[in-house]
Amino acid sequence: MTSLLSTSLRQVASRSALLLALGLGLGACEKILDQTPQNSLDASTGFTTRQDAVAGLRGCYDALQSANYYGLRYETFADLISGNIRHTGTFPTFAQIYQNQILPDNTDTRSVWIAVYDAINRTNYFIQSVAKISDPAYNTASAIGEARALRALHYMNLLGYWGGSTQGYGYSGGVGVPLRLLPTLAVGADTQPVVRASEADVVTAIRADLDYAVANLASTATTGITKNSALALRARFELRMRNYTDALTFAKQVTGNINTTADNLFQLTFSVTDANQLAFFWFPSALGGRNELDPSNELAAAHPTGDLRLPINVVTSANATSVYPAGTTRKYYRISTNDDPVNVIRYSEVVLTIAEAAAQTNDLPTAITQVNLIRAKAGLAATTATTQAALLTEILLQRRLELAHEGLYWFDLRRTNTVQAALPTYTQTFRNLWPIPTQEILNSKGVLAQNTGY
Repeated sequence: MTSLLSTSLRQVASRSALLLALGLGLGACEKILDQTPQNSLDASTGFTTRQDAVAGLRGCYDALQSANYYGLRYETFADLISGNIRHTGTFPTFAQIYQNQILPDNTDTRSVWIAVYDAINRTNYFIQSVAKISDPAYNTASAIGEARALRALHYMNLLGYWGGSTQGYGYSGGVGVPLRLLPTLAVGADTQPVVRASEADVVTAIRADLDYAVANLASTATTGITKNSALALRARFELRMRNYTDALTFAKQVTGNINTTADNLFQLTFSVTDANQLAFFWFPSALGGRNELDPSNELAAAHPTGDLRLPINVVTSANATSVYPAGTTRKYYRISTNDDPVNVIRYSEVVLTIAEAAAQTNDLPTAITQVNLIRAKAGLAATTATTQAALLTEILLQRRLELAHEGLYWFDLRRTNTVQAALPTYTQTFRNLWPIPTQEILNSKGVLAQNTGY
């Protein structure tokens, strides 16, 4: 495809695939070399109109929908490695994740790494380029707020798998990931490898992005990141970093309802022409899937008697229907269209964040009230837990069940330093962090350091 670039497009970065990162691909390969592609943008020019900016921001959201990101792999791998999902297929790369024996040359974990950095580059380019828009009909600060909230989410996700320490997140000496806050515009200085930032430096960048988002976003909107969902992301992040007072402060500012569509604070939508691969990987081959995944027996056993979430999280022969076949989850079932929505953050998670942060700060009445909201939704009686330790155990169980198959359980185990307790076969603690992909190490020519133990 590089032969298509005319002289006027030489500033477009080939290594980072900038045009693709903007969701704007080049034309067909038979086009004349000197013809300027009409669906491409010169990286040195960027956005010139409000319409350009709208399309660019749409491209930032589109990056989340990749099958290597929220379209399948990112959230699936978090539940696969943590034992909520059982590997039943043939992909050896998935088997490595399921067994927590990931090799640095695992192509699927590298695909996640690349997809997240692609998403980061889209937001970086948008943030830099949209500042040039002076159209009074376009709220530039709010648009940048959306992009910065997305960038914060991306770095949270990178730290989740590849950063921190074996104990969790926020400990002294925690490792970070390469921190890129400017776009890759051209092959050269922009594409040079960078050393891994410390975890503390990445944390600072995440907080700065979310602070800007909260300050500049509207409280509600019809689509995309809002102030409400940015606050929810900040609450998630502070809980992960074990800053319970701050987590409580941010979570209490979020509004929602666990029993209505207001539970979906930030949800990705798909369509038959912009599909994900979730149902395809869950469904049996006889029904058009590849049967790579099943809910685990351990997840099924974790549900209390009478829990209404059991047939949702774990479809068995006893509760299967023609729509929901055995060995699947009712969260991803649209096999004919592959357009199941994907929850990035829900108000139910915020309620459980309030419960956990309250328990950690010894406000046990608040913790009990909040966890009982989730239990009641699941058809369960009020909790009998009364001590801090018992409440924290109950809250973490409710997080596992309420947010099953949404890609959070592995990070709960990591942040609470309970990987080895919950999964006793995972004896090699260095594997609590994923290996940096081999190809990234090689491409860096010694600049990028591997995680210890790999």
